[in-house]
Amino acid sequence: MVTLRRTRRLAAVAMPLAAAGLLTACVPGTSGKEMAQTAAAGPVVTDPAKMGQARIRLLDYFTGGADLTWINDVVAAFEKKYPNITVERSSMPWDDVMKALPLRLRSANPPDIVPANNGWQSLGTLVQGGLVRNLDGYASAYGWSTKFPASILRQHQFSADGRQMGTGSVFGAPVARASAIQVYYNRTLLSRIGTTVPKTFADFEAALAKAKSAGITPISMGNLEQVGITGPLFATMDALGRQSRISDFVYSQNAVKVADTGFPQAGAAMKQWADKDYFTKDFSAVPGQDAAQAFVDGKALFRFDYSGSLPLKKGQSTNFGSFLMPRADGGHAVATASSATNFSISAKSAHPDAAAAFMNFAAGPEAAQIAADNTTMPLLATVKPAGDDPLFADDVDAAAQLSANDASVPYLDWATPTLLTTIQTQMQDMLAGKVAPDAVVQSAQADYDKFQKTLGK
Repeated sequence: MVTLRRTRRLAAVAMPLAAAGLLTACVPGTSGKEMAQTAAAGPVVTDPAKMGQARIRLLDYFTGGADLTWINDVVAAFEKKYPNITVERSSMPWDDVMKALPLRLRSANPPDIVPANNGWQSLGTLVQGGLVRNLDGYASAYGWSTKFPASILRQHQFSADGRQMGTGSVFGAPVARASAIQVYYNRTLLSRIGTTVPKTFADFEAALAKAKSAGITPISMGNLEQVGITGPLFATMDALGRQSRISDFVYSQNAVKVADTGFPQAGAAMKQWADKDYFTKDFSAVPGQDAAQAFVDGKALFRFDYSGSLPLKKGQSTNFGSFLMPRADGGHAVATASSATNFSISAKSAHPDAAAAFMNFAAGPEAAQIAADNTTMPLLATVKPAGDDPLFADDVDAAAQLSANDASVPYLDWATPTLLTTIQTQMQDMLAGKVAPDAVVQSAQADYDKFQKTLGK
């Protein structure tokens, strides 16, 4: 499973990237804009048989569990299909990769494929630095614009100068595994309060009230590390805001402000839940993993978490289910989601055609089925769930909804390198009654405006 990988991804502060000089630095002798433009020039080869013998080096952060099994199985399947191409993997923990990636890409012999994070935390600065390759030629040749939902492909697009996200050229590609913020529920406790899986936001809030009345903790949350707040906040935004507005804010389009995204309404809803004691008691002092374990132990009705992140032991999943947070207006659910990792090609790669061939394979239906066979949430293809695990069946259904409805929403914190920290600290203070909800919105907008000035906007 993807245990804590996405949580750590959200928690990673991107200032080390800026400190490394990537907002202005680039490969010697070129500007980031020139490198990005020239990388897209010339024909590309998509037939591996015409690539000759090639060895490509892949850097990832899959160090154990189903993550490691999936990537190893994908590499093995790719090498079996294309025996002239060898994939040489190396892996590091998530935090270590994010710290090392800028320098690795600027070295004389960087990996061919790297797991650049979405947003300004990583990919945007790497594009500005001219350190990752423009993939427009491959996107066109492989048909990524039709193969990937637009809301997923957009997460990998930047203008050639790296100043505009969510539009322009393609600098990365998803893999056929999803990572989404979902609502997990305890089947026994849901039955005990006499209700069913919520179909509307009003149904969800009604279930919270029933659970509290029955002496059951409605929502399991631990926020000691100041990470636990973002899951419920973003999912509630998805229910109360509009997909287009959230996306436009993150991508700096159409002059959308944070107040237009559903952020104020989501913050207000969470404040009401906190005032009604719907969250784990003393949640601000509870470690996130302790709250997750308490949920698995049957001590709460709901938990907001990332795909595959529950600390379940074999056989425990049968008493749990998951769903995407239902919208207040009754429309199809949208969810803050992306692929479980995102790959980009080094600007210095000697084998970009082979690297792109592997990335296309890792985003294909065979890789999605490998994910399902390992009971990890697939993406980008319709697959059959492995076995008869009802929780995993829910995950597969959620992934299918995201693809069919093009319903992914970018993570709000991608909008600036520091917005995550601003949101976490301000939301914590707001839930504790130390600042007003309006102050949280104002702080988030101020963070956004400050970063826009650094981009010359």
